[in-house]
Amino acid sequence: MNNYTDNKRHQKRFNIPVIGHFSNRSVRFNSIVEAEKYTNISYTLIYEACVGKIYKARNVYWEFENGVHYIRYKAHYLRARLKLSEEANFGRQRKRKQLQERTES
Repeated sequence: MNNYTDNKRHQKRFNIPVIGHFSNRSVRFNSIVEAEKYTNISYTLIYEACVGKIYKARNVYWEFENGVHYIRYKAHYLRARLKLSEEANFGRQRKRKQLQERTES
């Protein structure tokens, strides 16, 4: 592994406990990196599934074990998603207004 990837894997957000819900059981892992080691699912996919960016990673539901990290990372993602949706809605509203002005004149 190169130095960049190694440093990224050691970030705090990838070393917090997660729970993987497989078809027949739920398993707790001490970190996302450990979960990647045992399941061969990329650590970035597991993280994105935990924060809700994607629904599930390779047919496994993932979630943070409840705690302060759960609240912080989930809230960060929800704020970012809300901001993006507001920007998208603003752009749509501006286009609708321009279209109405064209049809009125």
